Amino acid sequence: MILRKLPKLDSILFAGILLLPAAGRSAMAQGGPPMITDDPATIGNGNWEINLLPTMERTRSGTRYETPNVDINYGLGNRLQLRFEVPWVVQTERGSTARSGLGNSGVGVRFRFIDEARHGFSMSTYPALEFNNPTNSVKRGLADEGRRFFLPVEIAREINGTAVNAEVGYLFDQYGENSWEYGLVVGRDVSEHVELLGEVHGSTPRDLSEREVVFNIGSRVGMTEHITLLVSGGRSIRNPADGPVTIAALGLQLNFGNGHEER
Repeated sequence: MILRKLPKLDSILFAGILLLPAAGRSAMAQGGPPMITDDPATIGNGNWEINLLPTMERTRSGTRYETPNVDINYGLGNRLQLRFEVPWVVQTERGSTARSGLGNSGVGVRFRFIDEARHGFSMSTYPALEFNNPTNSVKRGLADEGRRFFLPVEIAREINGTAVNAEVGYLFDQYGENSWEYGLVVGRDVSEHVELLGEVHGSTPRDLSEREVVFNIGSRVGMTEHITLLVSGGRSIRNPADGPVTIAALGLQLNFGNGHEER
C-alpha cells in the first residue's frame, strides 16, 4: 500500500469529504481500480469482478512490480461484496539482482449501508485484512511482516455532472506504523465507453517524516461488455524519506454474472 500526505492538502481533502452529502445528485462512484481510493459501489448479487492489474512503484532505492495483482470480487446480495487479492511481486534494487515471489494476501468485505437511489449519495465501509502467505517472501524483502487491518468509510456523489468519491480510514499495522489513510477521486464520462479520473491519495503515519501524498490520473475504457481496460499513472507531490514515488498501472477488469449492478 502506498502511504501519502500533504499538509495544505489535508484540509482540502477532509473538507471535500464533509461537503459531499450537501451537494449534487446521485451518481455512479468512480473509485476502485486502477485508482488507489475505493468507492461505495457494490457489483450486485451473484456477479464477479476480477481485476488483473500489473502495477509499478518506483522510489530512489528501487522498483517494485506487481505482475499482476489479482483482485477477485464477488457480490453477495445487493449490499455486500467479498474480496480476495494477492500479487506476484518482482523487486529490483540498485546493485542487486531482482527478486520475485508472492506478496501478502488480502481479504475484505464491503458493506454499503446508504444507497444513492434513496438518499442521493452512497456510503459504505470496507474493512480489509492483509496477511503473510506461508512462503519466504518476508525474509526476502518482498512482503511486509505481520498483519495489517484497514477500517475505512467511503462516500460518493455527483456534483454538476462530475462524480466525486472520498475515502478515509485507519490502518492498523502489527509491526509497522499505524496511519490515517485518505483519498479523493473525481471522474467524468467523456464518451459512452471512456471515463477519465483524477485522484489525490495520502497517509499520515505516526512518523511524520514518512508522510506522503500522491497525485494520480487514470482512465477506464470499455472494450467489450465484459472487459474494461484500466490505466493510471502518478507521482508523489509530498515526498517520504525515501524520496519521490512514481506509480503506474495497466491491466484489465473482467465482469460477468447476472448483469445487475447495484449502486
